[in-house]
Amino acid sequence: MLRKNVKLIKRFKEISTTLSKLGFYNTYEYFQILFGFEIDESKRPQKIREALEKLGPSFIKLGQVLSTRPDIIPQEIIKELIKLQDKVAPIDFEIIHEILKRNYREKLNEIFSYIDPEPLASASISQVHVGYLQTGEKVAIKVRRPGLKELINLDAELMLKLVRFLERHSESVKELNLKALIHQFKRTTLREANLLIEAQNIQIFRKNFENYPQFYVPKCYTELTHEEILVTEFIEGIKISEKEKLIEKGFSLKKLSEELTDAYFKMVFTDGIYHADPHPGNIFIMEDGRICAVDYGMISRLPKEKKRLFYDYIIAVTTLNVNLAMHFYEGLNMITPKTDIMDLEQDVEAFLEKYYNKQLDEINLKDMILEVIDIVRNNHLRLPMEISYLGKTAINLEGTVRELYPEFNPTKRLRKFISLSTKDYIKEKLLEFKTATELYYYGIFKLENLYRLLIRERMTFSIIFKDLEELQEFYRLQVQKIAFAIVFIGLLISAGIFFLAEKNTVGDIILVMAVIVGFLTVYRILRF
Repeated sequence: MLRKNVKLIKRFKEISTTLSKLGFYNTYEYFQILFGFEIDESKRPQKIREALEKLGPSFIKLGQVLSTRPDIIPQEIIKELIKLQDKVAPIDFEIIHEILKRNYREKLNEIFSYIDPEPLASASISQVHVGYLQTGEKVAIKVRRPGLKELINLDAELMLKLVRFLERHSESVKELNLKALIHQFKRTTLREANLLIEAQNIQIFRKNFENYPQFYVPKCYTELTHEEILVTEFIEGIKISEKEKLIEKGFSLKKLSEELTDAYFKMVFTDGIYHADPHPGNIFIMEDGRICAVDYGMISRLPKEKKRLFYDYIIAVTTLNVNLAMHFYEGLNMITPKTDIMDLEQDVEAFLEKYYNKQLDEINLKDMILEVIDIVRNNHLRLPMEISYLGKTAINLEGTVRELYPEFNPTKRLRKFISLSTKDYIKEKLLEFKTATELYYYGIFKLENLYRLLIRERMTFSIIFKDLEELQEFYRLQVQKIAFAIVFIGLLISAGIFFLAEKNTVGDIILVMAVIVGFLTVYRILRF
């Protein structure tokens, strides 16, 4: 315990020193500005983001989690947090080599013919090196940063202490339930740090895209993968942000934008599982024109029942149906005790009226999502994790494709996915209606049969209740037996205490009383 406290104090000192260098002379003040409790014009959102980047892996991941929570974090800070650069100082190759040796033991040289000591990339969770297998394949070797799990647990503990301090000094902090947010950060970051889970994710995406020629998922060498090491096929390609190189190679930027958007809409609306970090550093264009996404540590899901609610919302926009739109917020359990339903209905109605009868190419996806975020924040709504990640992913995707081809509007590509999904949705609703109708007629048929049986056979029902008075008497006697037993034990203990205190007369009297009560207890147990 003492050791842990020493580590916490040391880490708190490191955080305070880093923040003071960036102009935040009070750690609590920094977190108050981050969560929007205090507004300080001199502490621009950019400074807040830079501070998270300087504080290291845990805080970069915290910033990524916070960027998905518009119900807690001010919008101007969220816009900056979305730009968080997941780049940290590289680890010495000697340390990386030790991790590899610990996992592969004597087989290390049997598996790899060469590993480049210079890292290809160094991020908050892991570091990537290029290597070659003995069989000749070029691979990407992703190695988890040493001591990462301990650091995440330590920083999470420290964050909880900070939150408890803020809660003691502010009622508004208590209402935000920041402890749940810290637990979410810890859970998602530890999950992302488990590279066996990322290997499973890659297998899922490879299966989902096996018959989709425009999008490629790298092969994962599962037999070489461990909790802290992931080995995948090395992707030769051009980063999607390198526009000049793409143009030189003769690629159509418009076509690439369309294909990337289509792949993501397929993930969300068809597969229900999507890559949740589509920033330009994770997307490559291969020599044959296929798009390839790497880094499947951060993924999210959109369950079938939540997809249904999304379709309801789309129908609500096209039909100007406020009640159906309200069902979206109720179905996702977003309404809190602080939500004013009348105000929420008015905001939703204004939103529907704005987008009613608009063509998809007239809608800016990012602006629309930010308007929904305003509705969430202004009406004190609770934001489910799946929805928050979807919003962040959509904003990232929109930024990536608009950077690639500014004239492109990703919302245009929604049409075919929504039409396909809506067809499935309508089929599902018709099937539900058919099932309900069959159940209704089946019930009527059975009731009619039962009625005829009763008339024909002159059946009678008799309902026999247990005599409640007899039951009450039984429990009363049991309670009396327990009471006598407790008194008997108490008297025996008391007699013993008086004998030890050498007050034998009192001890004898109490012992006689104990014997009498003991006989009565035995009598009642045997008699009743």
